Amino acid sequence: MINNELMSKFQDSKLVNAATIKVSVSVDGSEMETIQAQKLLSEFNRMAPYAGYSAVAELDSKDIERYLRTLKWMRVCTVLGSADNQFRQYRTLAKMVAVPVLEYQILVCIGNAYDRDYNIEFDPACNVTEDDILSPAEMEAISSLFRQFENSGMKVVYGIPQSREGDLDFMAMSHVSDVVVSYRRSHPVYGFLASFIRQQKLNEVTGMMSRVVYGYESDYKYQIDALINAING
Repeated sequence: MINNELMSKFQDSKLVNAATIKVSVSVDGSEMETIQAQKLLSEFNRMAPYAGYSAVAELDSKDIERYLRTLKWMRVCTVLGSADNQFRQYRTLAKMVAVPVLEYQILVCIGNAYDRDYNIEFDPACNVTEDDILSPAEMEAISSLFRQFENSGMKVVYGIPQSREGDLDFMAMSHVSDVVVSYRRSHPVYGFLASFIRQQKLNEVTGMMSRVVYGYESDYKYQIDALINAING
């Protein structure tokens, strides 16, 4: 144990926080997003005979996957306060677009987050090209389908979350290759939600700290069916 007299010589020393470390978190979709899109299309096809709609015949899972990807991009633009000309076309849509319930849980977690213990600030990023996202008109067409199927059991939330604040437990997660890890101990649900986005590599700061394995994408895939079935009844 350190000598008390020695410790007393330093009791008036002032500690200064180190500079904040900024971490950019890619929220590009993973294979889980592809599976989610396929499952949502299955739900449309299951409900179509009862809902009396034939428009789903023109819909495929790639359309829904691009819809989900565009929702993530719109969320990131909202968080970052984007003022570019491309996003301006989506501003009105962002307040009224239909968001599947599971996707909304992901969107609400995406945002600015700050870890005061480690002085780390997290910000989202989304790497998309014009071909990756749907036009406002295409988004509105699919949003309208979700709206029409509400009475048949399709659960949606309207509008992209407008707060810039994200969830630290989610933003601190890393999904690289098959595994979801973090340096923080959080509720296991954050591992599942983080499996829907993927980074190319571990961040050089948080990656070195990651010691908690939350799960594997290969295992999470089998939970999507049961979860969406439970959501939509």
